[in-house]
Amino acid sequence: MDDPWWLVLGKAVVVFGFLVVITLFNIWFERRVVAFMQMRVGPNRVGPAGVLQGLADGVKLALKEDIIPRAADRVVFVLAPVISAIPAFLAFAVIPFGPQVSVLGEETALQLTDLPVAVLYVLAVASVGIYGIVLAGWSSGSTYPLLGGLRSSAQMISYEVAMSLSFAAVFLYAGSMSTSQIVAAQER
Repeated sequence: MDDPWWLVLGKAVVVFGFLVVITLFNIWFERRVVAFMQMRVGPNRVGPAGVLQGLADGVKLALKEDIIPRAADRVVFVLAPVISAIPAFLAFAVIPFGPQVSVLGEETALQLTDLPVAVLYVLAVASVGIYGIVLAGWSSGSTYPLLGGLRSSAQMISYEVAMSLSFAAVFLYAGSMSTSQIVAAQER
């Protein structure tokens, strides 16, 4: 892609902002649906109709006092959730959100970057998130969290194998591993 640096940075900020806002909306929507099923009111205190409740929860979580076990490796204990969260955002770098558009005179795709092996990139980035789970269990300095982290990583790896195999039909149909070309193959 031949986009200038300011356009790439702008698209990255927009994608990140979209992911944060859609997460807040999904939290609000889930709480409303669950409240309806349980015949409760649901979130209605923060913001109009409770739409800012997820944001308030995030601020509360960030400002709470962390409890770190004595035997824990402090650096890894703090970095493990970050190692799991960052790949979730990075995977969206190759997801096409729309067609070619013009932004301040520059023609660009509504996609951060278009790799010829974009689906393999998504699989690779998703696999990195597993390290965060294992490191979170290991860094606590206790046996049971380590076993839980290993069990979770084994489950995620086994799901990734099946998911990777299911992509084979998509590759054969589209004739490419690029996400934009896979979307273009579905046009007709």
